Amino acid sequence: MTDATVCSNAYIVEGALGGLPTITLTHPSGAELVVALRGATILAWRAPWGPDGSPQDLVDGYTTERALLAQDATRSGLMFPFSNRIAGGTYVFDGVAHRILPVAPGESSTMHGFARVLDWEVVPEVDGLVTGEADTAAVTLATTIRSGDFAGYPFDVETWIRLELTEQSLDMTWSYRNVGEQAAPAVAGWHPYFRVPGHDSIDGLELRVPARATVATDADLIPLDGDAARVARDAVGPVALAGARLDTAFTDLVPDVDGRARTRVLDPVTGGGLALWQERGGMHVYTGDGLGERARAAIALEPVETLTDAFNRADCAQHVRLEPAGVRVFRFGVEVIQPRGD
Repeated sequence: MTDATVCSNAYIVEGALGGLPTITLTHPSGAELVVALRGATILAWRAPWGPDGSPQDLVDGYTTERALLAQDATRSGLMFPFSNRIAGGTYVFDGVAHRILPVAPGESSTMHGFARVLDWEVVPEVDGLVTGEADTAAVTLATTIRSGDFAGYPFDVETWIRLELTEQSLDMTWSYRNVGEQAAPAVAGWHPYFRVPGHDSIDGLELRVPARATVATDADLIPLDGDAARVARDAVGPVALAGARLDTAFTDLVPDVDGRARTRVLDPVTGGGLALWQERGGMHVYTGDGLGERARAAIALEPVETLTDAFNRADCAQHVRLEPAGVRVFRFGVEVIQPRGD
């Protein structure tokens, strides 16, 4: 049977902080997903790989509770109600100025939202196995941000994310609703790190991004004002990652015939790798050069709804503003690209 179970020791507990509960989602193929309820953070995704079909680790997630609580590198962080940075932590919404402090311990800038540090709950009535051509293990997690929870964000929003696991994919449907009496600013993004089996470093891989523009930024990775933020270009790739140092956003993504834009990281020898798909928004790529011992062990492919610092951009206002009772949905996921046989 495919199931979702709650456990408290699915990853290493370090120090005296105690255990944090996790969800383990399993599939008959051997695919497995482990998610911490703190932040709805994906700790591990394993899927059958190669000729023998043995499950392999595809996400470079947190391995200790301490690292998760510290939000070290924001591994698999769900970024909400803002993604990436807010310049100076300040913004103006409906004529009122707000200031949000850095969210996690040790962070020096305001970034990546609050959802990653909140406890999420399983929504039981939609938890379980979806039957169809390919059985899908699925679970939905939910949390709420209230107006008094975080200084600088006096708004009420609830959010829920459905995780669907198949033999060869991990798909997400992320929804959020304004449950307050006034309009609220809200956007979403995901901050995962991926690894390709057989590679201890990303240096032997290639990157392809179906983007028609690079996002130009200042030294703090804040996009330039107005149209200067978008630098037109051809689609990115294949780019050899050896020697490439990227902390770069791309926009104007070109979808495939099924309406999904796919960013691919591949082994050029075998053709194996991963494709991160999204129905809209932009893509931020980070090659992990500043991550100490785990530098360049994995690549961050971050689907986002909007540009960084969207709360401060007039060209993002229509994507940011969520009216009372308004609902927005962001769909994205990851697909396994199997290596070619000999």
